[in-house]
Amino acid sequence: MRYVRAEVDHPDHAARYRLKVLAHALENWNHLTGSLDRLDVDPLPHQIQLVHRILSSGNYNWLIADDVGLGKTIEVGLLLAALKRKGFARRVLVVCPAGLTRQWQDELRFKFDEEYLIYGDDVTISVPQQWKAFDHIIVSIDRAKVPHHMDMIRQAGHWDVVVFDEGHKLTRHASGERAQRYVLAETLRPMSEAFLLLSGTPHQGYRDRFLALLELVRPDLAAQIHTIEVNPEVVAEMILRNRKEEVTDADGSLLFRGHLVRRLGVEPTETTRRFHARLRDYLVKGYKAGETMGAPGRAIGFVMTTYRKLASSSIAAIERALQLRLERLEASAEPSASSRGYGETSLEELAEGGDDQERLADAVEESVRGEFFEFERSQIGDLLGLAAVVRKQDEKLRIFLDGVANILMEHGKKLLVFTEYRATQAYLKSALENRFPKEGRVLLINGSMALKEKLEEIEAFNEGMERFLVSTEAGGEGLNLHRACHVMVNYDLPWNPARLMQRIGRLYRYGQAERVVVVNLHAQDSFDNQAICLMMDRVMRIAEDMAPVGREFTGELYTNVLGEVLERLDMAEILRSATSMHIGRTEAEIEKAIARAREARELQDEILAHASRYDPAALRGTVGFTMRHVEMFVRAMLPYVGVTVEQELYQGRVLEMRLREEDRGVFPEFGQRTVVRVTMERAFAGRVRDVALLDFGSAFFGYLVEEAKSQAFGGIYASVRSAVEARGVLAVLKLRWQNDQGDVVADELVALFRDEEGGVTANPAFFTKWLESTWESAAVPAVERDLRRGEFAAIQREAERLLATESTRFKHPNGMVGLAAADCDGGEVGGLAGTRT
Repeated sequence: MRYVRAEVDHPDHAARYRLKVLAHALENWNHLTGSLDRLDVDPLPHQIQLVHRILSSGNYNWLIADDVGLGKTIEVGLLLAALKRKGFARRVLVVCPAGLTRQWQDELRFKFDEEYLIYGDDVTISVPQQWKAFDHIIVSIDRAKVPHHMDMIRQAGHWDVVVFDEGHKLTRHASGERAQRYVLAETLRPMSEAFLLLSGTPHQGYRDRFLALLELVRPDLAAQIHTIEVNPEVVAEMILRNRKEEVTDADGSLLFRGHLVRRLGVEPTETTRRFHARLRDYLVKGYKAGETMGAPGRAIGFVMTTYRKLASSSIAAIERALQLRLERLEASAEPSASSRGYGETSLEELAEGGDDQERLADAVEESVRGEFFEFERSQIGDLLGLAAVVRKQDEKLRIFLDGVANILMEHGKKLLVFTEYRATQAYLKSALENRFPKEGRVLLINGSMALKEKLEEIEAFNEGMERFLVSTEAGGEGLNLHRACHVMVNYDLPWNPARLMQRIGRLYRYGQAERVVVVNLHAQDSFDNQAICLMMDRVMRIAEDMAPVGREFTGELYTNVLGEVLERLDMAEILRSATSMHIGRTEAEIEKAIARAREARELQDEILAHASRYDPAALRGTVGFTMRHVEMFVRAMLPYVGVTVEQELYQGRVLEMRLREEDRGVFPEFGQRTVVRVTMERAFAGRVRDVALLDFGSAFFGYLVEEAKSQAFGGIYASVRSAVEARGVLAVLKLRWQNDQGDVVADELVALFRDEEGGVTANPAFFTKWLESTWESAAVPAVERDLRRGEFAAIQREAERLLATESTRFKHPNGMVGLAAADCDGGEVGGLAGTRT
């Protein structure tokens, strides 16, 4: 009505219109993304867009398949914060690998101010009634899959949101056989309103397992899922996927610079070859002995396999393990305290993980006493004699020190070193401290350390003078080490090649300012190292063939291909089964596995090409509302509520304000003070004493927003002149959708611009820039009311069209609410207002 009548309500109607629109825009943007809430994060565009996509879809069941290092935890935290504002995410369960439980807890606590307890560590449940006291729970997937714990979690009742990290580990075969992890997910699925799976590699090369994952996410689309090859576009309704080579910052610049992988070959000496030949004889005898002993013999097989891994890591690691084995044989005593310490841990778990495997032989003493085979003690003695000679002239260590560490020290760089075992870690620590005594202590991270100890080492590495950090995988899993370092060395190559990409992910993350350089030491000494090097050579050639040529960031595309093939390659199974250790036979197995992995990668790309992905233009004019817009709004609103700025501190980052006397005690963040200091910069808040952060977690900021939105404030209609070239009518409306039950499930602010030619554009590109520009109130155009009714009717028709086109099976048109409208005359501020006839 005000627009048709061209009725302004205040002399400064343009300024009031701008503030009213900005208040609605900021509130709606925060409602859809959570990016302006009381969070200790500055969300990136792809993270904001993903949360916006989920919230605006009306469906909260998705597979999030972002690349490693793009911040899936941040995305989930933002989503949970947004759902909480809707009154939805009251009870949340996060299921993740055991090594990530503390990381999830810390991220949610420190970045989102949400307290989550870890089931089995922070809280234990003995009777179902106790669940009433716990609404935010994190649980290890391998603890939760145990029938007793699964039954207890089932009795927790309904969860608003269930999150499964590393979702590709949920396995259901075509035969219908289900792994316990999948059974757990299947059990929790109907107990949740929103179900999120997170996985960087959802398609592991097995069609049945991939489809089973999609069925968990969207059981209502089971029929379409099973015809996915002919109907691949269905994945757009259930998979969100962001790639490192595509995501940008708010200015449109690519976030990731790519990373370089360099191979450093290590040729063994004659003594080293002789040692590994004799070690191979020892291992083959051990495997054969185990094969003749039935069930107890499996334990011997695990020990032999672990010795192979230790030998592939370093001469120090295998020497230490053999020395401990000899000591046990010569002691002829009861099992050691270390072996009893393994408790109920299965031999399979011991052989698969951990960075303290040199004592694995102790763990089998109960089932296999004495020598594994005749003259074992004598053979170990010979091996130890050779190992001592090899260690004194260790060519792998020499190349690492001379060819990498020394060069980096000369250039003032820090170095991250990864190894699989603590024995190798201790060996490298000693060697580095002896070679570089002036560089301070060598920092360590391993699986024996508490999280607090690890974080102290990381802080010393990031902030202190220490130059070296040596980490095992068990210690470094999930930790971010990229703040002060961009060069890493893989001292050993793990049997599971996917771990190489996980190691790289510690440095190759958002916030890394340099191009990451990775050096792999390729030693040709042991059988297993030869096989792994052979595999790496084949995969790298395939990656070169498959990576597109002529596109920007080809190097990055190449490394993505490399990583995705490696993640699907079950090299560990090939090596475990190679007990005869014949390289020719193993080479054939490697070729078959690589072919399967390559096919899986191509199939995933074909299917996931239809997934929803990052598009810098997807949110059009509404993208980019940040704390900078909050600051503009606050500064402009203060005079309207009687608040004066006394002074600006810290180069304008802090405002010292004087409130009205009647505002004393009204806003909790200010207490009883009327002279207060505020900032709109998250990074600055908390670093300066007595400075309050103004955002949507602040009562004062909420008051400013509500004041600007109120009818009494005015600004419902304005005639505006700004420096932005835009002539026409700009109306701001809120569109709403409802579900089948009539509940509003999505509402979104839209700016509709009708230009001078009669065309209507939603969220025009100039919108956010226009809100930032200088405005003046202009004379109201002299236009007939019927013409103005027609102009607004055209805008309403476009809004109705948007309501229809954005509707899905989960959300249906509910209606629209007009918020404000203005006649816009773009051009030089200070000129004459335009007229329309």
